[in-house]
Amino acid sequence: MELFGLQDMTLSGTSYAGITSQPHWSGLSSEPATLPELLQTSLDLADQLQIFSMAAGKVLPLRSIQLQTAVGKYLAPGSEHGSVEHRSVLMLNDQCLAELHYQSEHAFTPMIQHQLWQLERQWLYPLRNTLVVVRLQQLALKDSLTGLGNRRNFDDQFERAVQLANRRKQACALILLDLDNFKHTNDNFGHPAGDDVLIAVAEAMRQTLRVSDCLFRFGGDEFAVVLTSEDALAAELVAHRLVKAINQHHICSRFAVTASAGLAQLAPHQTSALLFNRADEALSQAKQAGKNAVKVALLNQA
Repeated sequence: MELFGLQDMTLSGTSYAGITSQPHWSGLSSEPATLPELLQTSLDLADQLQIFSMAAGKVLPLRSIQLQTAVGKYLAPGSEHGSVEHRSVLMLNDQCLAELHYQSEHAFTPMIQHQLWQLERQWLYPLRNTLVVVRLQQLALKDSLTGLGNRRNFDDQFERAVQLANRRKQACALILLDLDNFKHTNDNFGHPAGDDVLIAVAEAMRQTLRVSDCLFRFGGDEFAVVLTSEDALAAELVAHRLVKAINQHHICSRFAVTASAGLAQLAPHQTSALLFNRADEALSQAKQAGKNAVKVALLNQA
Protein backbone atom coordinates (compact mmCIF):
# COMPACT_ATOMS: atom_id res chain seq x y z
CA MET A 1 0.00 0.00 0.00
CA GLU A 2 1.36 3.42 -0.86
CA LEU A 3 0.07 6.65 0.63
CA PHE A 4 1.62 10.12 0.31
CA GLY A 5 4.78 8.56 -1.10
CA LEU A 6 5.11 6.03 1.75
CA GLN A 7 5.02 2.25 1.61
CA ASP A 8 3.37 0.43 4.51
CA MET A 9 3.83 -3.25 5.31
CA THR A 10 2.73 -5.15 8.40
CA LEU A 11 4.26 -8.55 9.23
CA SER A 12 3.64 -10.45 12.49
CA GLY A 13 3.25 -7.44 14.73
CA THR A 14 6.04 -5.49 12.99
CA SER A 15 5.27 -2.44 10.89
CA TYR A 16 7.56 -0.71 8.44
CA ALA A 17 7.28 3.01 7.87
CA GLY A 18 9.24 4.16 4.86
CA ILE A 19 9.43 7.17 2.55
CA THR A 20 10.51 6.91 -1.06
CA SER A 21 9.89 10.57 -1.89
CA GLN A 22 9.49 13.84 0.02
CA PRO A 23 6.08 13.79 1.76
CA HIS A 24 3.62 16.66 1.89
CA TRP A 25 2.96 17.40 5.55
CA SER A 26 -0.22 19.31 4.76
CA GLY A 27 -1.83 16.02 3.69
CA LEU A 28 -1.63 14.61 7.22
CA SER A 29 -4.81 16.11 8.55
CA SER A 30 -5.44 13.35 11.13
CA GLU A 31 -2.46 14.34 13.30
CA PRO A 32 -1.13 17.70 14.52
CA ALA A 33 0.67 19.44 11.68
CA THR A 34 3.20 20.80 14.18
CA LEU A 35 4.82 17.43 14.99
CA PRO A 36 7.59 17.66 12.36
CA GLU A 37 8.38 21.20 13.50
CA LEU A 38 8.48 20.09 17.14
CA LEU A 39 10.82 17.23 16.29
CA GLN A 40 13.13 19.63 14.48
CA THR A 41 13.54 21.83 17.56
CA SER A 42 16.16 19.47 19.02
CA LEU A 43 19.14 17.50 17.75
CA ASP A 44 19.02 15.28 20.84
CA LEU A 45 17.55 11.85 20.16
CA ALA A 46 16.28 11.51 23.72
CA ASP A 47 14.41 14.81 23.40
CA GLN A 48 12.94 13.78 20.06
CA LEU A 49 11.80 10.46 21.50
CA GLN A 50 10.06 12.29 24.34
CA ILE A 51 8.26 14.56 21.85
CA PHE A 52 7.26 11.57 19.75
CA SER A 53 6.09 9.56 22.77
CA MET A 54 3.73 12.36 23.79
CA ALA A 55 2.14 12.29 20.35
CA ALA A 56 2.00 8.48 20.26
CA GLY A 57 0.44 8.43 23.72
CA LYS A 58 -2.59 10.22 22.30
CA VAL A 59 -3.12 7.30 19.92
CA LEU A 60 -2.73 4.54 22.51
CA PRO A 61 -1.84 4.51 26.23
CA LEU A 62 1.76 3.30 26.26
CA ARG A 63 3.95 1.87 28.99
CA SER A 64 7.18 2.50 27.09
CA ILE A 65 8.80 3.39 23.79
CA GLN A 66 12.39 2.43 23.05
CA LEU A 67 14.32 3.84 20.10
CA GLN A 68 17.15 1.66 18.80
CA THR A 69 19.65 3.19 16.38
CA ALA A 70 23.18 2.51 15.21
CA VAL A 71 24.39 5.28 17.53
CA GLY A 72 22.64 4.09 20.67
CA LYS A 73 19.44 3.11 22.43
CA TYR A 74 17.03 5.57 24.01
CA LEU A 75 14.10 4.98 26.34
CA ALA A 76 11.24 7.40 26.93
CA PRO A 77 11.41 8.77 30.50
CA GLY A 78 9.26 7.00 33.08
CA SER A 79 8.89 3.93 30.87
CA GLU A 80 7.64 0.55 32.10
CA HIS A 81 7.14 -2.89 30.60
CA GLY A 82 3.76 -3.76 29.15
CA SER A 83 1.99 -7.01 28.33
CA VAL A 84 1.64 -6.23 24.62
CA GLU A 85 4.59 -5.38 22.38
CA HIS A 86 4.87 -3.92 18.90
CA ARG A 87 7.97 -3.26 16.80
CA SER A 88 8.18 -0.73 14.01
CA VAL A 89 11.07 -0.32 11.55
CA LEU A 90 11.73 3.23 10.34
CA MET A 91 12.93 3.25 6.73
CA LEU A 92 13.98 6.15 4.52
CA ASN A 93 14.86 5.53 0.88
CA ASP A 94 15.44 1.82 1.58
CA GLN A 95 17.76 2.65 4.49
CA CYS A 96 16.92 1.45 7.99
CA LEU A 97 17.20 4.43 10.34
CA ALA A 98 15.96 2.88 13.56
CA GLU A 99 13.55 0.58 15.29
CA LEU A 100 10.80 1.60 17.68
CA HIS A 101 9.71 -0.84 20.37
CA TYR A 102 6.32 -0.07 21.90
CA GLN A 103 4.90 -1.65 25.05
CA SER A 104 1.32 -1.24 26.18
CA GLU A 105 -1.48 -2.98 28.06
CA HIS A 106 -3.73 -2.50 25.02
CA ALA A 107 -3.82 -4.30 21.69
CA PHE A 108 -2.09 -2.81 18.65
CA THR A 109 -5.00 -3.14 16.26
CA PRO A 110 -4.53 -2.47 12.53
CA MET A 111 -6.12 0.96 13.04
CA ILE A 112 -3.75 1.77 15.93
CA GLN A 113 -0.74 0.59 13.89
CA HIS A 114 -1.82 2.80 11.02
CA GLN A 115 -2.13 5.85 13.26
CA LEU A 116 1.31 5.20 14.76
CA TRP A 117 2.67 4.76 11.25
CA GLN A 118 1.33 8.19 10.32
CA LEU A 119 3.27 9.67 13.25
CA GLU A 120 6.41 7.66 12.53
CA ARG A 121 6.72 8.86 8.96
CA GLN A 122 6.69 12.47 10.20
CA TRP A 123 9.79 11.68 12.23
CA LEU A 124 11.83 10.17 9.39
CA TYR A 125 13.50 13.31 8.03
CA PRO A 126 14.20 14.93 11.42
CA LEU A 127 15.52 11.56 12.62
CA ARG A 128 17.74 11.12 9.57
CA ASN A 129 19.24 14.60 10.02
CA THR A 130 19.83 14.07 13.73
CA LEU A 131 21.53 10.71 13.17
CA VAL A 132 23.97 12.36 10.77
CA VAL A 133 24.86 14.98 13.37
CA VAL A 134 25.22 12.42 16.17
CA ARG A 135 27.48 10.22 14.05
CA LEU A 136 29.72 13.19 13.29
CA GLN A 137 29.83 14.10 16.97
CA GLN A 138 30.78 10.55 17.90
CA LEU A 139 33.51 10.45 15.26
CA ALA A 140 34.94 13.68 16.65
CA LEU A 141 35.25 12.02 20.06
CA LYS A 142 36.92 8.80 18.88
CA ASP A 143 40.50 7.87 18.13
CA SER A 144 40.49 6.92 14.46
CA LEU A 145 43.00 4.07 14.86
CA THR A 146 41.69 2.18 17.89
CA GLY A 147 38.09 3.34 18.07
CA LEU A 148 38.59 4.32 21.70
CA GLY A 149 37.62 7.68 23.11
CA ASN A 150 40.15 10.40 22.31
CA ARG A 151 41.68 13.08 24.55
CA ARG A 152 38.78 15.47 24.05
CA ASN A 153 36.36 12.73 25.05
CA PHE A 154 38.52 11.81 28.04
CA ASP A 155 38.63 15.38 29.34
CA ASP A 156 34.84 15.62 29.21
CA GLN A 157 33.99 12.18 30.63
CA PHE A 158 36.67 12.32 33.33
CA GLU A 159 35.47 15.69 34.62
CA ARG A 160 31.88 14.48 34.69
CA ALA A 161 32.80 11.29 36.52
CA VAL A 162 34.73 13.18 39.20
CA GLN A 163 31.97 15.74 39.73
CA LEU A 164 29.33 13.01 39.98
CA ALA A 165 31.44 10.96 42.40
CA ASN A 166 32.00 13.98 44.64
CA ARG A 167 28.34 14.93 44.57
CA ARG A 168 27.13 11.41 45.37
CA LYS A 169 30.10 10.55 47.60
CA GLN A 170 30.89 7.53 45.44
CA ALA A 171 34.14 5.88 44.44
CA CYS A 172 36.03 6.96 41.35
CA ALA A 173 39.47 5.89 40.18
CA LEU A 174 41.78 6.75 37.32
CA ILE A 175 44.25 4.35 35.71
CA LEU A 176 46.90 5.76 33.37
CA LEU A 177 48.80 3.27 31.22
CA ASP A 178 51.90 3.76 29.11
CA LEU A 179 53.44 1.12 26.84
CA ASP A 180 56.99 -0.10 27.47
CA ASN A 181 59.37 -0.55 24.52
CA PHE A 182 56.83 0.90 22.08
CA LYS A 183 59.35 3.32 20.55
CA HIS A 184 61.62 0.35 19.83
CA THR A 185 58.80 -1.25 17.83
CA ASN A 186 58.21 1.87 15.76
CA ASP A 187 61.92 2.47 15.15
CA ASN A 188 62.78 -1.10 14.18
CA PHE A 189 59.65 -2.47 12.57
CA GLY A 190 57.95 0.67 11.27
CA HIS A 191 54.78 2.55 12.10
CA PRO A 192 52.43 -0.10 10.63
CA ALA A 193 53.75 -2.51 13.25
CA GLY A 194 53.28 0.18 15.89
CA ASP A 195 49.68 0.64 14.75
CA ASP A 196 49.10 -3.11 15.06
CA VAL A 197 50.37 -2.95 18.64
CA LEU A 198 48.08 -0.04 19.55
CA ILE A 199 45.07 -1.82 18.07
CA ALA A 200 46.03 -4.98 19.99
CA VAL A 201 46.32 -3.03 23.24
CA ALA A 202 42.88 -1.50 22.74
CA GLU A 203 41.45 -4.94 22.03
CA ALA A 204 43.05 -6.47 25.13
CA MET A 205 41.79 -3.64 27.34
CA ARG A 206 38.25 -3.80 25.96
CA GLN A 207 38.05 -7.52 26.68
CA THR A 208 39.24 -6.94 30.25
CA LEU A 209 36.98 -4.06 31.22
CA ARG A 210 33.26 -3.87 31.84
CA VAL A 211 31.04 -2.08 29.34
CA SER A 212 30.39 0.63 31.95
CA ASP A 213 34.12 1.42 32.33
CA CYS A 214 35.40 4.33 30.23
CA LEU A 215 38.48 3.62 28.10
CA PHE A 216 40.51 6.19 26.18
CA ARG A 217 43.63 6.63 24.10
CA PHE A 218 44.65 10.22 24.68
CA GLY A 219 47.99 10.42 22.91
CA GLY A 220 50.71 8.25 21.38
CA ASP A 221 51.00 5.08 23.45
CA GLU A 222 49.15 6.49 26.45
CA PHE A 223 45.81 5.13 27.62
CA ALA A 224 43.41 6.01 30.41
CA VAL A 225 40.62 4.17 32.21
CA VAL A 226 38.00 5.85 34.39
CA LEU A 227 36.45 3.47 36.92
CA THR A 228 33.30 4.32 38.85
CA SER A 229 31.81 2.50 41.84
CA GLU A 230 35.05 0.55 42.40
CA ASP A 231 36.75 0.51 45.78
CA ALA A 232 40.53 0.81 46.09
CA LEU A 233 41.21 -2.94 46.11
CA ALA A 234 38.94 -3.66 43.14
CA ALA A 235 40.48 -0.81 41.13
CA GLU A 236 43.98 -2.14 41.81
CA LEU A 237 42.94 -5.59 40.65
CA VAL A 238 41.59 -4.06 37.43
CA ALA A 239 44.91 -2.28 36.83
CA HIS A 240 46.85 -5.53 37.27
CA ARG A 241 44.46 -7.40 34.94
CA LEU A 242 44.90 -4.72 32.28
CA VAL A 243 48.70 -4.91 32.41
CA LYS A 244 48.56 -8.71 32.29
CA ALA A 245 46.11 -8.74 29.36
CA ILE A 246 48.35 -6.40 27.36
CA ASN A 247 51.50 -8.36 28.15
CA GLN A 248 49.88 -11.64 27.12
CA HIS A 249 48.40 -10.43 23.85
CA HIS A 250 50.20 -12.28 21.04
CA ILE A 251 50.97 -9.14 19.04
CA CYS A 252 52.38 -7.33 22.08
CA SER A 253 54.41 -10.42 22.96
CA ARG A 254 55.81 -10.62 19.45
CA PHE A 255 57.28 -7.13 19.76
CA ALA A 256 58.16 -7.46 23.48
CA VAL A 257 55.79 -4.61 24.35
CA THR A 258 54.55 -4.49 27.94
CA ALA A 259 52.62 -1.91 29.94
CA SER A 260 53.09 0.17 33.07
CA ALA A 261 50.18 1.62 35.00
CA GLY A 262 49.54 4.25 37.63
CA LEU A 263 46.37 4.19 39.71
CA ALA A 264 44.82 6.89 41.88
CA GLN A 265 41.61 6.73 43.88
CA LEU A 266 39.55 9.90 44.22
CA ALA A 267 39.92 11.52 47.63
CA PRO A 268 36.95 13.41 49.14
CA HIS A 269 36.29 16.73 47.38
CA GLN A 270 39.35 16.28 45.15
CA THR A 271 39.42 17.92 41.72
CA SER A 272 39.93 16.04 38.47
CA ALA A 273 43.26 17.83 37.96
CA LEU A 274 44.62 16.62 41.29
CA LEU A 275 43.40 13.08 40.67
CA PHE A 276 45.07 13.07 37.26
CA ASN A 277 48.35 14.35 38.70
CA ARG A 278 48.36 11.63 41.36
CA ALA A 279 47.75 8.90 38.77
CA ASP A 280 50.43 10.38 36.52
CA GLU A 281 52.94 10.42 39.38
CA ALA A 282 52.12 6.78 40.14
CA LEU A 283 52.71 5.93 36.48
CA SER A 284 56.11 7.63 36.61
CA GLN A 285 56.97 5.53 39.67
CA ALA A 286 56.00 2.36 37.78
CA LYS A 287 58.32 3.35 34.93
CA GLN A 288 61.17 4.15 37.31
CA ALA A 289 60.68 0.82 39.10
CA GLY A 290 61.65 -1.08 35.98
CA LYS A 291 58.45 -0.88 33.88
CA ASN A 292 55.85 -3.65 33.42
CA ALA A 293 54.41 -2.75 36.81
CA VAL A 294 51.47 -1.16 38.63
CA LYS A 295 51.91 1.59 41.20
CA VAL A 296 49.13 2.97 43.39
CA ALA A 297 49.08 6.57 44.62
CA LEU A 298 48.48 7.10 48.31
CA LEU A 299 45.17 8.74 49.17
CA ASN A 300 46.92 11.53 51.11
CA GLN A 301 49.28 12.25 48.23
CA ALA A 302 48.78 15.82 47.01
